[in-house]
Amino acid sequence: MTPSRQILILIAIALIAGAGGYLTYRGSAPGSGPAVAAKIPGFVLPDLTGSDRDSSEWAGRPRLVNFWATWCPPCRREIPLLIELQNEYGADLAVIGIAIDDMETVREYAVKSQFNYPVLVGQQNAVELGNQVLADWIGLPFTAFVNASGDVVRVHVGELHRDQAETFLTEIL
Repeated sequence: MTPSRQILILIAIALIAGAGGYLTYRGSAPGSGPAVAAKIPGFVLPDLTGSDRDSSEWAGRPRLVNFWATWCPPCRREIPLLIELQNEYGADLAVIGIAIDDMETVREYAVKSQFNYPVLVGQQNAVELGNQVLADWIGLPFTAFVNASGDVVRVHVGELHRDQAETFLTEIL
């Protein structure tokens, strides 16, 4: 496959993901849109060092669980906000990134991004986890706001912005 064809395919995927996120955006309000899990499911995924991380590590803490990919422009745009939220709320909140992507690609991207929160990586198993959190999701990014009891209080589909994050965090902190 030629490099220009690869670029066209990546652009098409990004457009589809963006359109899906936009169309599903209305599902961020409780009770509307796709079905949202009542509880965050348990999971084990590797982090950027290859070490398995178990979701029980964050039990009893409010969590912001962000599903994203390196090829997704809105995902990349919201990472600085997630880093800021981790800096500001880290004592009271666990920010967790779940990349639906290839490990090596995420590792390379992490060097530039300087994540200050755990980034877990998966492909099909991360997609399946995403489907357990938000049934039939069709776009990235999406973010689950989980209270200390493990209840999924809200799922926001699409790029997360500061004002939205502040509002949603009041529901779990």
